[in-house]
Amino acid sequence: MTNKKEILEHGLDEILKWIERCNFKRRSVKQGQFIVTANSKVDEIYWSEEARFSIIHMAENGKTLSLGDYHSKNNFFGEIEFFSERSGCFSAIASENLELTCIPKDTLTQFFLHNGHAAFWMNHRISSIYLSTMDIAIERSLYPLKYNILKDILRRESTSAQDTSHHYIYQEAQRFGCSDRAYARVIRELVSDGLIKKGTIPTQLKVIDLTQIEHYLKRYHT
Repeated sequence: MTNKKEILEHGLDEILKWIERCNFKRRSVKQGQFIVTANSKVDEIYWSEEARFSIIHMAENGKTLSLGDYHSKNNFFGEIEFFSERSGCFSAIASENLELTCIPKDTLTQFFLHNGHAAFWMNHRISSIYLSTMDIAIERSLYPLKYNILKDILRRESTSAQDTSHHYIYQEAQRFGCSDRAYARVIRELVSDGLIKKGTIPTQLKVIDLTQIEHYLKRYHT
């Protein structure tokens, strides 16, 4: 089997069947609780069939950076810490109640050693997460706040991500590593410029003038 898509599909199927036939213990996590915590030792890797969660980093200076909210199927938690043998710098918080399958590290090691397609699938997944995280980190570091907010709004317009908007301004501000005051100021400017409008809740934003937004973003790429 050399087709990458087929390898990935077969690898995921191996994982699903393995988890189904093994009698792993389960862990219940309530909404708002940590799934994994930054800077903590990971003794087990967690698996969820479906989960809604957020990824955040809390700096020692009190600032919080959120990488956003996610709705993911067939998801591992703690796998990066497992492979790197280092404590992670991000925490995962449940956005709704969920059930996790708890997999001991040694058991997972033996499984991947004997199931190459599954190991290939995991490697692909971790690589995709790394690239996605780096894209966010680079843009948040090198581009102004208005640029990042506008790009995020466009992304939400093109996907169902807008359905996961937080209800409070400070929560949205955390996604850009800024204060709620700075976030609210940029939103007022964008509304005043006629580029966006607010939805049914203050944090829900919709595009009014797509062309002008695209022109604004392109200025930073030339």
